[in-house]
Amino acid sequence: MQRIYYIDWLRILAILTVFFFHTSHFFDPMYWHVKNPQQSESVLLFLGFVNLWIMPLFFFLSGASGVFGTRKPFLSFLKNKTLRLLVPYLMGVLLLIPPQKYVEALGNNKFSGGYFDFLQTYFSGGIFNYPMGFDTLWIGAISYHLWFLGHLFLISILFYHLIKYIDTKGEKIMSRINRMTSFPGGVVLLFIPVAIAGILLKQHFPNYTSWADFAKYALFFFLGFLCTNNEGLKQSFLKSRFIALGIGLVLTVMYFASFAVKETTFGQLFQNNQVYGYYAFQEVAGALVTWCWIIFIIAMGMKYLNKESNYRQPLNEAVLPFYILHQTVLLLIGFLVVQWNWSNWDKFGFIAASALFIILAIYVLVIKPFNFGRYLFGMTKK
Repeated sequence: MQRIYYIDWLRILAILTVFFFHTSHFFDPMYWHVKNPQQSESVLLFLGFVNLWIMPLFFFLSGASGVFGTRKPFLSFLKNKTLRLLVPYLMGVLLLIPPQKYVEALGNNKFSGGYFDFLQTYFSGGIFNYPMGFDTLWIGAISYHLWFLGHLFLISILFYHLIKYIDTKGEKIMSRINRMTSFPGGVVLLFIPVAIAGILLKQHFPNYTSWADFAKYALFFFLGFLCTNNEGLKQSFLKSRFIALGIGLVLTVMYFASFAVKETTFGQLFQNNQVYGYYAFQEVAGALVTWCWIIFIIAMGMKYLNKESNYRQPLNEAVLPFYILHQTVLLLIGFLVVQWNWSNWDKFGFIAASALFIILAIYVLVIKPFNFGRYLFGMTKK
């Protein structure tokens, strides 16, 4: 099967977006692990917009390349996913997350000792100090941003047989989906399963990365497989991209406008999830706006980024190590920089530039050249 180049390019652009997304988190008034003393609500416009689609896009892109893996026997597939996702997840939990927890504890005045004293406390019980029961929240609670790897590992395993079946024997299923979505805008209808999952689960599992989010991410993963491995759906994406853009823009503007009029009926429609009708609307609108932005982004990638380049392969290979490293490096640098008497823009620029340099230096000098480093960060053997 031919390499889908635009998937690689979109993955590269998405990881850069996540990097600047997390760099911006120092300066918004919402909770994050380390905060700058001077904060700005204007940052929320960027964060809120990106948050609508960035992680669903990652799962979609992962599902888009999922068919390559399912053409292997299951045990070979399981071994590959274990090495690529589970090993770096566990490595990160042991080595990369404790420094994040440490600076967070220092910044919030929950700990005052040295790092090795913190490690002793953390690994003697603090790592599991989350009374959440049987919930996918555990995956993120002990791993922060690496929750993505844990969720993706489980979702990949769960969907292996279904993707394999549709890839080999699912012609009738795909032809029906093609007929349903062949008209301009038809592919937008595929948001419905995500909306249903949200309505059924979000009230019972409201926390980020709990079962409701897990189910929705799993559906975006599956939609990634369906929509990028079928020529009919690819064409539907291209025909529907500007319809999706229009819907996405309208819903995004309505969502941001609702914050300015919280006490009105319009504001309650987007902000009040205690009333079932409002809650159901929010889940439907949220699923729809996310899916519309994904349609537009993927379609533009199909049209303009489906090309080879000498830079694609090395950049794509670096995406996973970059993702694994980036938040730890950002928080360690940011913890120091937010204490300086600089403007927010100067701090943002310094944190971003120095973190990029350090991440790339670690990757080029420590991870990429050595098989052991490659193994720990989910890369293939040199």
